[in-house]
Amino acid sequence: MFGLYKDVAVLAAKRAVQSWLAALSIPIYALVVVGAAVVAAPLGMIGGFLVGFVAAACFGAYLSLLSASLDGTKIRLADLKNGLRAIWDVVSVFFAFWVIGLGVGMLKTMAGPKADAVAGVAALAAAIFFNVVPELIYQSRSRSFALLKESADFVMEKAFVWFPPNLVIAFVILWATNTLTFSSPGELLVRLSQLGSVGGVLSFIGGAPLWMAPLLIAFVHFAMVFRGLLFRELSSGSTRMRAFRRSMER
Repeated sequence: MFGLYKDVAVLAAKRAVQSWLAALSIPIYALVVVGAAVVAAPLGMIGGFLVGFVAAACFGAYLSLLSASLDGTKIRLADLKNGLRAIWDVVSVFFAFWVIGLGVGMLKTMAGPKADAVAGVAALAAAIFFNVVPELIYQSRSRSFALLKESADFVMEKAFVWFPPNLVIAFVILWATNTLTFSSPGELLVRLSQLGSVGGVLSFIGGAPLWMAPLLIAFVHFAMVFRGLLFRELSSGSTRMRAFRRSMER
């Protein structure tokens, strides 16, 4: 599979450079969400829902740009605004996560002193089984809980092909932000699970030195393009994937 990873990485690098505006949109959308959070803070729960809608709109907009990046389509400044129309695709998934979060919250309440352990296991499970949710949002017709199930099915079927390069990407981000540690396996798992969410990735970027932030943003965009292309390849039933499956069955 190293040949597949190499080919996808080379194409991802070309597509990432071509779609530099999509990379630039990451800090722009992040600032929009932060601004919305500041404005909506006095509104309590209603403000929280409003910030959630803004975050969904911005995340959907970036995924829309990412989809164009994979196809090699030229991205224009106007596309940064047009992509906001993908909000409902993301909201349906956010709603599913919200419902699951309520369930985890109930389990934490019943767990008593073991609440932190329950939360940690739930976060790690979500980072694993829902790992391809971003790719499915813009490459699948499924939505809400059906999309989460499709993500879990994909991971269970192709985990040995999907996760190795994604772990490399995660370790690069942790190393670059000086948060990579092997002395505490539990702490390492927590940090890896944090990288399974948009907020977690942005928090690592935000905690990095100012001079490093642009480099991390460019790398994250490359990583997202790589993931999108790899997901497309693994989902297409290519000759290389069929050969790999045959080798695994022997």
